[in-house]
Amino acid sequence: MKPSPNSISLLVLLTCIVGTLFTGLRSHGKDSELQGEKKKVLIIRGASTHGGDSHNNDEVGLLIKDKLEASQYADSLEVQTTFNYPEDLSLVENADLIIISSDGGAKHVLGNKADPTKHMKHLDGVLKKNKTGLIVIHWATDAPSGGMGQLHRENARMMMDWIGAVYYWVNKGNDPASSFTWKFPKLDLEVDKSHPISNGLPERFTLKDEYYFNFFTVPDGRNPGSDQVTFLHSANAPSYRGDIKDKEKKNWRHQAVYWSFERENGGRSVAMTSAHFYRTWANPHFFQSFANSVFWTLGLEVPEDGVNIPTPTAEELLSYEGTKLY
Repeated sequence: MKPSPNSISLLVLLTCIVGTLFTGLRSHGKDSELQGEKKKVLIIRGASTHGGDSHNNDEVGLLIKDKLEASQYADSLEVQTTFNYPEDLSLVENADLIIISSDGGAKHVLGNKADPTKHMKHLDGVLKKNKTGLIVIHWATDAPSGGMGQLHRENARMMMDWIGAVYYWVNKGNDPASSFTWKFPKLDLEVDKSHPISNGLPERFTLKDEYYFNFFTVPDGRNPGSDQVTFLHSANAPSYRGDIKDKEKKNWRHQAVYWSFERENGGRSVAMTSAHFYRTWANPHFFQSFANSVFWTLGLEVPEDGVNIPTPTAEELLSYEGTKLY
């Protein structure tokens, strides 16, 4: 019996509906795999410098690589890592995301003694041309310079273009405009739940760490911030170094320790002044933020419950030679 035109039309319609539902479930499911070509992630590591339990720049870079490659998303990611800025510049030029785990100042992996702007200018060109994602960890938010208390203005301007801010060093911290370090407070961090990087996080969590503050200043000052900057983790904190001991907190203000930044060309960046301690990587809320940041900076949709990569355990952290937990 020959099917009627109406029955054929109904069959086609049902097929389209079922196909659409299946595609939606596959692409929006909590544990869905990435689709399309592999995303290239480059992790640039610097030396670990603070005795095994902090500034574990080398081990953190290796940890991130291992966690990504052991995750359910491994088949969709091509992860490479180099110690210091790669000699093979194509690694930088072809990356979809660059993660920098490094000290700052004269120890920055983007520094070059012979030509202080060499690597910075190369990376700057890549970020502006390709919309490459960027994640900058802790002290790496300080642009390369000649040393502690020094500011290389050209490098600082490039860092501000990339992440919306830069650690502003002033010798001995006498300038109230200087960024400063607050050692080891346990802060109640407020989470911006409106941003995809906060998917799967609570509205607040506590984290003991070393933090840098006075990054974002008044609208007409240094690092004023803009509509492109989102404070993802923030806390009430001293405005300036001299306010740390003020028990009445008269000159404290709301400040970011983890933020996102949408660059002028549409590229996405994330930066943080937390993650001084190696142990911070075992905090589930911090690590969820970081895993989500990888997806967001790659231009991928962050699942509603967060990217599904397990938080590193203490045993995993200590599996890297020379590490310890405070």
